Amino acid sequence: MFLEGTIPPHIGNLSFLVSLNITGNRFHGDLPEELAHLRRLRVLDFSNNSFAGELPRTWFRNVTDGLEELYLNHNNFNGTIPQEIGHLFNLRILSMGYNKLSGQIPMSRPRPRGRGREICLRIHRVQPEIEPEQRAQKGYPMLQELWLYSNNFSGTLPRGIGNMTQLHIFDAYNNSITGTIPQEIGHLSNLRVLHMSDNKLSGQIPASTLSQCSQLQALWLSRNNFSGTLPKEIGNMTQLQEFYANGNNITGSIPPEIGKLFNLKRLSLRWNNLSGSIPPQIGKLYELWRLELSTNNLSGSIPPEIGKLNNLDVLDLSRNNLSGPIPSTIGNLTGLGYLDLNSNSLTGQIPSSICNLSSLDVLHLSKNILQGRIPECLGNFSTSLSVLALKENQLNGSISATFADANELRYLNLNGNRLQGPLPKSLCKCRHLQVLDIGNNKIKDLFPFWIETLPELQVLVMKTNKFHGNMSSDQLKNDNILAFPKLQIFDISHNKFTGPFPDGYFKSFAAMMNVKVQRTEERNWFTYPVVLVLKGSEQNLVGIFITHTLIDFSDNQFYGSIPHSIGILNSLIYMNLSHNMFKGEIPTSFGNLSALEQLDLSSNQLQGEIPWQLTRLSFLSSLNLSNNFLSGKIPQSGGQFSTFENNSYMGNPELCGYPLTKKCKEDDKREPMLPRKGDNSELLNGFTWKAVVMGYGCGFAFGVMMGCLAFLYRRPMWLLNFFHGVQG
Repeated sequence: MFLEGTIPPHIGNLSFLVSLNITGNRFHGDLPEELAHLRRLRVLDFSNNSFAGELPRTWFRNVTDGLEELYLNHNNFNGTIPQEIGHLFNLRILSMGYNKLSGQIPMSRPRPRGRGREICLRIHRVQPEIEPEQRAQKGYPMLQELWLYSNNFSGTLPRGIGNMTQLHIFDAYNNSITGTIPQEIGHLSNLRVLHMSDNKLSGQIPASTLSQCSQLQALWLSRNNFSGTLPKEIGNMTQLQEFYANGNNITGSIPPEIGKLFNLKRLSLRWNNLSGSIPPQIGKLYELWRLELSTNNLSGSIPPEIGKLNNLDVLDLSRNNLSGPIPSTIGNLTGLGYLDLNSNSLTGQIPSSICNLSSLDVLHLSKNILQGRIPECLGNFSTSLSVLALKENQLNGSISATFADANELRYLNLNGNRLQGPLPKSLCKCRHLQVLDIGNNKIKDLFPFWIETLPELQVLVMKTNKFHGNMSSDQLKNDNILAFPKLQIFDISHNKFTGPFPDGYFKSFAAMMNVKVQRTEERNWFTYPVVLVLKGSEQNLVGIFITHTLIDFSDNQFYGSIPHSIGILNSLIYMNLSHNMFKGEIPTSFGNLSALEQLDLSSNQLQGEIPWQLTRLSFLSSLNLSNNFLSGKIPQSGGQFSTFENNSYMGNPELCGYPLTKKCKEDDKREPMLPRKGDNSELLNGFTWKAVVMGYGCGFAFGVMMGCLAFLYRRPMWLLNFFHGVQG
């Protein structure tokens, strides 16, 4: 309703009021003490407003002990939680999350005025230390739910928690609690949920203690400092349905006793130091939905018993040291939606039984030693497949997959294999395709002009293959048809393309004109893998957001002049046309590429003067015009353009002027403008990439000592700006 204002004190006259709910408005001010006059009140909901100030002690002392539900969450209350809250003996639900409360949580009761039934504490983002142990021992014996997540609690868990024998849920997620899990927690025979993720707990996971919690169904211990091995007593927690212990330092092997957890639905032990083999007993977890063992040191083969987990939806064994073939029994997991085995040492062929996985959405087998041909079914075996990643294996033969009509494929990465032959024309049926990476293979074909009209294609990487011929398309003659309407990354470098570059392409690249920050739509549990090759060093990254644009046609046999129409791509960040046979002058329209950060036109046959319009490119951090036939004076701007060194211009004997030692005749009577400090990165000798990660490091003014021509450049910052979240 978005009502505003304060609560009038006259509300205390509503003596027959039983329930007062004003949630989701814009009320502000203090909590009126006159509410204590409402002796019949059972439910009070002031959540999602803008109340502020301290919680009044007298209100909690005098309010009716018949109050059963109190919601004060999502406000701006500050101060401490008054101990007088203990007078509310009939309180079943207390929610005070997302405020600015501080101090200690009162866990002791004052002199009783009644008998409590159920108390649910939901107190978030407060800044206390956990109540001293002696108060916890007197705590709330009838408490059933205790929610303390997303605060700044510190110190150890009080042993007195063991006195809360009726406790069903204890959630202290996302705090700074230290120490070990106390043995007294084993007294909580009614405990069903224990959520202690994102704290600073240490020691070994006390499975023998936790197994005494005979009703425990969910155990969440991720992102702590637990160490040691997984004790075999974990097999005694037979009611357990969810076990998360990601991001710790757990060592040793997975105990075979884990196969006794017959009710387990989710098992996640990612980002630890587990070693040894995956126990075959894991195949007895018939109720399992999710199995995540990635980023450990597990070795040996994938047990074929995994094929018995008929309810499995997610199987992630990536980033381990697993070897041997992919078991054919994996084809029995017909309900599987996510299969990730990347970054292991798996060998053999991709089993044909994988074509039985008709519900698969993500298939990620990259970075293994898989051989043989790609199964023909991979283009049509699953109507929901959106990600197919087979990069960096030893797959050979032609791409014989037949892609079905109305498929959902968004990401196809076959980079770094030994694939040959032409591209299958059925790729044009992938109307949702956003990323196509077939680089670093042996594919021999003409340019696939038939994929130009894919409406969602944003990344096209064909580099380092055997593509050849003239890049022309009959469709470009039709002005009503845009080629690659959303393309932002176009890499066809290191091939055998020839002929003049078609002027019509630049007029069609609508996504490279006046583009604003866009992000690739992606699944919330999969990010497109990327590798950047920068100065000969590969950098592995976890995801790609297509926010910038790239054109790389280097190392081909293009000839003729560079079309002036390229100047309309004013959102272009990176352009590499080096190592071709382009002639003529550098187009003055390059001065319109206002977002350009890296430009390489080296090793061509370009002539004439360097156009002064290039000095307008204030974001340009890397320039290579070397090994051409350029002549005349290098333009001087006093800005970013003046920060480039000799190697940007070397191999052009007719060039003169700063920074070259060869002076122009008109400069005999005047010194060139001194350069400014700028980017300290060395000039890239021919840009290479295995994905786009763009940004810039602009040069900034700094004085240079007289006669000193040493320049220091700082590293480009665009890589950091391009990625968010690197899950790493």
